[in-house]
Amino acid sequence: MNSQGPTIDLTERIESRNITVVVVGLGWMGLSLAALYAEAGCRVIGVDVDPRVVEAVNNGVPPISEPGLDVKLRSAVRSGMLKASTNLYESALKGDVVLIAVPTMIDEGKKADYKALRDVSLEVGKALKPSVCVIVQSTCAPGVTDKLVKRILEKQSNLTAGLDFHLAYSPIRAMIGRALKDIQTYPKVVGGVDEKSLEIASLITAIVSKGGVVKVKDLKTAEAAKIFETVYRDVNIALANEFAILCEAMGIDYLEAMKAANTQPYSHLHMPGIGVGGHCLPLYPYLLLTEAFEVGVQMKLVKHARRINEKMPIHTLNLIIEALRTCGKPLARRRVAVLGIAYRANVKETRYSPALELIKLINRRGGRTTVYDPMYTVQELREMGLEAKPKLKMALEGADCAVLTVAHEEFKNITPSDFAVHMRMPAAVVDGACVLDAAKVEKAGLVYRGVGRGVWTK
Repeated sequence: MNSQGPTIDLTERIESRNITVVVVGLGWMGLSLAALYAEAGCRVIGVDVDPRVVEAVNNGVPPISEPGLDVKLRSAVRSGMLKASTNLYESALKGDVVLIAVPTMIDEGKKADYKALRDVSLEVGKALKPSVCVIVQSTCAPGVTDKLVKRILEKQSNLTAGLDFHLAYSPIRAMIGRALKDIQTYPKVVGGVDEKSLEIASLITAIVSKGGVVKVKDLKTAEAAKIFETVYRDVNIALANEFAILCEAMGIDYLEAMKAANTQPYSHLHMPGIGVGGHCLPLYPYLLLTEAFEVGVQMKLVKHARRINEKMPIHTLNLIIEALRTCGKPLARRRVAVLGIAYRANVKETRYSPALELIKLINRRGGRTTVYDPMYTVQELREMGLEAKPKLKMALEGADCAVLTVAHEEFKNITPSDFAVHMRMPAAVVDGACVLDAAKVEKAGLVYRGVGRGVWTK
């Protein structure tokens, strides 16, 4: 059918906010999007496969910890502008706009797994009506929206993208812990299957994004923009980690060298650490590698960067072993206080956290771990199967080694005496978060080691 009339009508309704927006996937990004669209005056239906998530949302209680989301969600639910459901088909039937924000994964062989995106496309396709705008916001490799989502939507609906309905790709560019702010302030990249889809999708994304819209020529380019910016970070963190390992061997403080190098405008060296976590960086390079392999491109740098970052927990374990050896202690049967399990500072999230991998490595080598993380209650930590303490000093009590895995604000205020008073001396401190003053730690009588911190007494 010719969609010119419905397109004009949809444009007017978008401008007046007289639209129903269906947000599929109520994780950190999807739920934040849903709350923002409701706040902007759109009717919103949030859809998730987990009935516990749906129940929580309908009660106005965020099932995730995201600053500011509780207030916005409570207001949206009370006003009747936001409702949640597990029934995607019925919800999609009511939508003028369908935003797909489900996770994209990798399988055991580290190949792209788009099962969630495929399943959602099947249901949305069955319910798809003319003039509806579908915007894929899940991260995927270039070409996936066209060859997977578009094909399924057209087959299930007997409609044609760009003619009967609108199809676009506009990735979410936000981080956990600042999702609401990022969604509203970062420019939105948008690519459409045709010019009308691009125009309509740009209007829709501009409802919640005040950072402007970056229009690109097609779906592939928009997909590439998102995955390239993510892989860029992973590769640069790997470079920082490789520099850090070199600095340890050469007696150089990476932090000092990094700060000096970054006074050059073209240098943007990243911070090193015990590894890379979260749902994005550990997975998305493999999405790109999967698609690159299909077109005969190896991308050796991306592969090597992944290997470097994935091996950082092992490197940190070796720092722990060496530090304890300097204290005259083997790792076996020694108590290690692990400070932090979150994958990033000041967020309550452990997906692919390198700290959890480090804990497994320590335990396998015979060490005994005690965990403390201010973002979690001791009950939450124990439910994860971790031996945990409710206070920092309790975690340090009697420990032979303390390892800081993440730069939570509380950890930045730890003094060397906090370690020395409570730990079983001689004791070691391993700084995987680059927050401690090495000289002060060693002056307190402790053995210091740190990722990239080749500054300890030889």
